[in-house]
Parts: sequence; structure tokens; C-alpha cells
Amino acid sequence: MVGNCYFCEEKNRVSYFSYFCENCAMLRRLLLINSPQKCIDILKRTLTRDDKQIDFKINQEIKKIVLKDIEDISQNDNSYASKTRSKKL
Repeated sequence: MVGNCYFCEEKNRVSYFSYFCENCAMLRRLLLINSPQKCIDILKRTLTRDDKQIDFKINQEIKKIVLKDIEDISQNDNSYASKTRSKKL
């Protein structure tokens, strides 16, 4: 029986003589190709957020919802105006 991966400890190792599962082995290869510090910087920038970034993201999502609701209301109000004849003087 093949044991668990030494890194994630969730999946089975690829073979008896390897230490990692397929995904963790890919992560290790990426770390060998690039510098570990570069990989850490990329992961920190993309996967973690501080409190200021979390607040900004929440505000952006709220704005999207509010603007969508305003658009829906304005489209319903203009639906009658678009069906009537234009006023020519």
C-alpha cells in the first residue's frame, strides 16, 4: 500500500518511492523552476487579503448589487416611454 503524500497528507503518493502526490509534485517542480521567494510573493498577492482589501472587495460587491437594482428599476420605468410615439413639434 502506498502511503499519504508528505506535503498535503491527503492523497496517496504517486508510487512507493516518491514522497508526493501528483499535485504536490507539480508544486515542487514549479518551485524548482522559479525561485521559492517569487512563488511565495505571487501566492501572497493572489491568495491572501488584508483587512483593507477585504473591505474594498465588500464595497465593490455591494456597489455592483445596488447598481444592478437601479438599472432594473430604470429599465422598468422606461419601458412605457419606449413604446409610445415620439413627440415631434
